[in-house]
Amino acid sequence: MKLPGMEKIQSCFEAALAVPEPGREDFLAKFCGDDSGLYREVKSLLEADAQSKAWDSQTVTKISDAIPRELQAGNTVGPYVIVELIGEGGMGVIYKAYDSRLDRHVALKFLPVSMSADPEIRQRFMTEARAASQLDHPNICVIHDVGENPDGQPYITMSCYDGETLYKRIRRGPLVTLDAIDIALQVGEGLASAHAHDIVHRDVKPANIMITSEGRAKVLDFGIAKVTDSNLTQTGMSIGTLAYMSPEQLRGETVDCRSDIWALGVVLYELLTGNKAFPGAALADILETVLHQSETVIEPLQSQLPSALYQVLRQAIAGDLQLRFKDMNAMLDALYDARASINNDDHNPQAVLSSQLQQTRVYSSKSHQWDEKILQQIADILVPDLGPIALTLVQRSSKKASDLDQLSELLVNFLPDQANRGKFIKKLERQTGEFTSPPVPGILNTDGSLQGVELSPLQLANIEATMLPFIGPIAQTIIKREQVKANNLPDLHNQLAQHLETDEKKQFLDELKGLLDTE
Repeated sequence: MKLPGMEKIQSCFEAALAVPEPGREDFLAKFCGDDSGLYREVKSLLEADAQSKAWDSQTVTKISDAIPRELQAGNTVGPYVIVELIGEGGMGVIYKAYDSRLDRHVALKFLPVSMSADPEIRQRFMTEARAASQLDHPNICVIHDVGENPDGQPYITMSCYDGETLYKRIRRGPLVTLDAIDIALQVGEGLASAHAHDIVHRDVKPANIMITSEGRAKVLDFGIAKVTDSNLTQTGMSIGTLAYMSPEQLRGETVDCRSDIWALGVVLYELLTGNKAFPGAALADILETVLHQSETVIEPLQSQLPSALYQVLRQAIAGDLQLRFKDMNAMLDALYDARASINNDDHNPQAVLSSQLQQTRVYSSKSHQWDEKILQQIADILVPDLGPIALTLVQRSSKKASDLDQLSELLVNFLPDQANRGKFIKKLERQTGEFTSPPVPGILNTDGSLQGVELSPLQLANIEATMLPFIGPIAQTIIKREQVKANNLPDLHNQLAQHLETDEKKQFLDELKGLLDTE
């Protein structure tokens, strides 16, 4: 028979190594099933591995003696002075260090000794770290530098943040639904940016996500993402890490962005429940659940979660790649819609707007070209309620809106309650002038007087919003043209009314009079 591919053999071999000796034979029989070729190849590798353990042990001891595993406060590594140890795990050791050149603190992550001895892994580590250093996104930990200490141990230099890992946060219990979604959205935005640069993380898990003191999520460990795929056992891959790996990763198959989608779905499950989606104590348990029962894991949540959110989880943790989200942006779109629908369950945003903000008809489906400064100003209004995710929500919503009113309608969906929605509308209304083109200056007459009507930005915005439903986007051009011809505000109103149908003029003038009375 045709022997299985090397990737599958390697995956099965490494998985078997992680199973304690007494249960290894049962695991191997279950994993291989009726694939006798796979069974023979893996069995042979296991026997060879057992014979070489003594030699490997001696080699690792010599390497450990040559490369110190621990640095002390005050030690120097290149231009960095070690401050303290801040993290340690199978994938490396992280130190807080001081960069005297730029007067700042950084984080130094060293490749583990067992990995440093492998030239191929060292090369991949440096290649991936350099690639990841090109990523520039607010939800990705910044990589500043790569290098080696005098003993030849590779390290990467990253930004050092005040905060805690998501792993530590979840240990205190599940998060509020909206907070959980917001963290998942931030992580997803970071991953989407990486995928756009053809970088797949491959090791998304709570321990690799930092939540800063400002509440911003930062994805860590892009620099060693592909290294983890080279040898699960030698790189110290733990049961905890395997619990976030997609079925195709566990089978040793080629992976793409959909493996990160799977992992983010598993992380979201944990954020919402406080429990791991695949909590097996042994690798065999995790493999069985991930490979054959992943869809059943989230079924108990169907009655507990909003329908839209449950569907996001269901599609993210789909064992069949064809059923999973095609890319991270597709998952983000669904997650943003789910977030909006959760807040939308108990209110009608259209009703809120109709009483506080002028309604605008939709005349074109074309996307409006928004000024980023305006979007930032709107986001600043939302930050107290939505936190670091505010700007991203505004930017994504702006792609669906052709004017300020439409954007407002979309954004109120993300606010937690009626009071917050009302405050947002009022603040936005007060600042309308900042988001609207300034009025055209009056024409200077020969006697020094100005011809035309001087309008404040708010007046211009209110007149424009009133006229838009009647004549569409051309309203702004007509207002500016008639503004320089009018002698006073009532005269301007009457001139504008001449551009409307006869049966619309009275309604238009009455609405403008109402605005004039409230200003």
